Amino acid sequence: MSGVDGDDDGDDEEPVRNTNSETFVIAVRDLIHGNRYVYARSLTTSSLTPPRWYGKRYRKDGRTWKRRIRATDENWSSLMDAMTDAYLVWKYSDLQSPPSSHPDYNFYISTIDLYTLENTAHILRDQNTEPNVALVRAGYLGNSPLNPSLAISLQTLNLFYTLRLFKASLSVEAFAKTLCHLYKIPYRRGYRSALSDAFDVYLAILRKVDSRVPKELGHDGPDYRVKNSCPACCYKLEDEPRLDIQRMWVVDGNNSLKRIKGISGREIADTRVFSSDYYLSPEFVDQYANEVKARAQDHEDIVDEDVDEDGDAIHDNNEGDPTDGGEDDETDPVLAKLLKTCAEKWKASARDELKKMWAVFKECGIFASACRHGFILWIVDMIESGELAKYPLAMVAKALEVFGDQWILGYDIGCRFIRTILASSLGPKFQEKKCRTCVNAFHGYTHNIICQQHNHPLSIIGMGLEDLETLERVFSASNQLALITRYMNAYRRRVFIDVYFRQWDREKYQNLARTIHNNYVQALDIIEEDGEAVQDMLKELQITEKDLETYFEDEVNHFRDLGTELEDVHAVAYVELLQKFRSLHTEYEEASSSFRLHIPDDYTPLSQHQQYTSALSETRKAETKRRVIGEQRDRVLDELVQMEVQMGIPEGQRWQPASPQYIQALQYMKKRKYQQALESLYKLVVQRLFELHRLNLSQTGYKMRTHISQALQKRSQAIRNAVRRYNTAATALDPPRPTLDWSKVSHFSFLDEFNILQDTRHSVFDKPWAQANIRETMKRYRRVARAQEEIVRCNVEIRRLHTSIVNEDLEFVSILQRLEDQHSPNYGPVLEYIERRRGVNRLLMEQIQRTYTLPHFTGIKTPGIRKRQEPDPSHCSSDLAPVVTDHSPSNQPSVSVEHMGEPLFSHGS
Repeated sequence: MSGVDGDDDGDDEEPVRNTNSETFVIAVRDLIHGNRYVYARSLTTSSLTPPRWYGKRYRKDGRTWKRRIRATDENWSSLMDAMTDAYLVWKYSDLQSPPSSHPDYNFYISTIDLYTLENTAHILRDQNTEPNVALVRAGYLGNSPLNPSLAISLQTLNLFYTLRLFKASLSVEAFAKTLCHLYKIPYRRGYRSALSDAFDVYLAILRKVDSRVPKELGHDGPDYRVKNSCPACCYKLEDEPRLDIQRMWVVDGNNSLKRIKGISGREIADTRVFSSDYYLSPEFVDQYANEVKARAQDHEDIVDEDVDEDGDAIHDNNEGDPTDGGEDDETDPVLAKLLKTCAEKWKASARDELKKMWAVFKECGIFASACRHGFILWIVDMIESGELAKYPLAMVAKALEVFGDQWILGYDIGCRFIRTILASSLGPKFQEKKCRTCVNAFHGYTHNIICQQHNHPLSIIGMGLEDLETLERVFSASNQLALITRYMNAYRRRVFIDVYFRQWDREKYQNLARTIHNNYVQALDIIEEDGEAVQDMLKELQITEKDLETYFEDEVNHFRDLGTELEDVHAVAYVELLQKFRSLHTEYEEASSSFRLHIPDDYTPLSQHQQYTSALSETRKAETKRRVIGEQRDRVLDELVQMEVQMGIPEGQRWQPASPQYIQALQYMKKRKYQQALESLYKLVVQRLFELHRLNLSQTGYKMRTHISQALQKRSQAIRNAVRRYNTAATALDPPRPTLDWSKVSHFSFLDEFNILQDTRHSVFDKPWAQANIRETMKRYRRVARAQEEIVRCNVEIRRLHTSIVNEDLEFVSILQRLEDQHSPNYGPVLEYIERRRGVNRLLMEQIQRTYTLPHFTGIKTPGIRKRQEPDPSHCSSDLAPVVTDHSPSNQPSVSVEHMGEPLFSHGS
């Protein structure tokens, strides 16, 4: 049963004190239908008598839930430091002497203990010790801060905490039902509330303890976690190879971790705000809220969708999304059109989920970032919105502040997002640090092939074999949280998400060496298998690696011009204007004389008045028609004269129907529709086939292949429409050209089946890189190049990890000695952290040794020296981990995995 104590008006009743050594009467508060009652129950030293429920109302409590929760939180906060100290004494102290106590203040209390199944416990305390402090010192935690009526053992809470670390979907209700089952009592909802409140306090105590450990280790500087959590990314060494890309990280949004907002917009009573170094504050994110505005055409598309079926208005402040920033590049209109196409596809895929999202949910999900090894960097709540530009911009701003130079950001719309960055206030610093963005490997295959040639990881020098799909794996695992956080209040939702990602990072560190090892093995396999195949194909085709590079460049240039007209479109436009002008001039002359020359066949004499009225009406209609046609003719004539000036056509030499230029343009116009339809069909077909071939669907797993096929379904529909337009234009020619059957086109697998496409002006049939065997060689050649880059990066990363483990253990030895000499109360939690860390480090060293023993390992097998970094004046001195420089690679032996004692490494290592 959960009690709420503490009134900010200061009019709470006094707690009932012990008046008999055999009996202790505890004031218990229960909230029933908005009223508060006080009951008494007798607890004896021998047994717990059933509670006697008194119906007498003590007084009516007029406080709101918000005031009650705030008062409870304030009362808990005042006890937190003392309870944390008591927790450290209970868990880590070896003293067997009982705490000071006084018979008048000792008490019995109802308990829940999964390990002992005891119903009561006798708690010792003195007059200076608060009841909850005494409970924690005895291994329990009360259900309310001032007058606890129920205590849950810390071991039980710790078991629930541990289970939740490895099974995030385990709910408080499920665990409460488990306890009721073991105690053989029926489950009631109040038990869940009591367990939930106690678990909140228990987590707060753990956070207090965890905040003391980094201070003792020197890990409490600003952004320390982001700068040091992943040694493979952060722990730079002296004299290591220079990497083209210093750091890779990714951002993306996830809409699974939503939270339902209050009915009719009402706020939840629990107004506590949880913050941690994982979350970027809303104030920081909102600094970039006005950097990008939604494009007008996109905003107009959803104006009619701003009300859902229930009539709830969807919040819309016209903020732009990550694709709305930056103007189109007039110097490169082809690339600008390409990026616009990518952005439109991204918007289309996101539109359905945004239509009804904002009216129902307060938090519509999270926007997260992670390094390439999966360590979480920052998290942001998406408040009543989809993926607005301010979320990734805030993370880019933080990365520019924390990271070094030459990093690359992976984003599923990274090809367009870079324009948003450059158009924002972050642009100058982004360019100064020589950073860039790209698309993720899996999502990138649904982008236009020209976009892939520039932004796909396989096409970027220095990327290695990284696919940048890290967050897809993160979200796939974290989605289990959605089962229990959907209806939580904002505070608890954030707490549970924070607990989950801290454990995620711990597991990522434990598996870091294995990740590098697997990357190394994958790269070696590609170099061995594809490298040999490439060399054999080069000999068979009688070409060189330099020829392959030339083919790559030619392919890029070809697809940039794909779909453009090679003829002089100005001549076509000029002839069209001439035809339109002559047509309007003829209509104008006919309109001027229509009234004079035209007499109706059914003409009948009219009276004088009727003749005058009818003639006046007809005259006005004829005059209006003549004036309108005349104005249209004059406008066309102005355009015609301007075009003649631009084309350099001398005055008086206007093209006539018998002019050679006019005839040539007219002939082209007759087949222009056919050519345009063919070019459009060619562009779609070639791009689709090359993308599918590049993706190599025949060697892709079933689930991934199915997902990609669904992503390409829209493009298939576009090809169907292009086939229809082509058939219409082909039958209009004289003589008609062959038509295409969509049922056959949809099953074509490569270019040689599209014989009709030889009629296009951008044909690839004469291009060497369009041949199937050469394309396969080009793909394997590029994979080998990326694999060789991956080997270099893995050599760097594994040595960084090795060095960090060596240096860390040297730190641990000195830190433990210092805390022991000082008799610090923090010695226990620091020792536990170090023991767990050393156990993980031993596992990492085993995997590092496995990598060192690979037949083709080319890295250095000894630890190095960490590179010194210039301290930031705005940060404290503990911003970076201590740099150990008293050992060098020459005198630093390779560490054996057989060393399993304590410490992991001796001072002489």
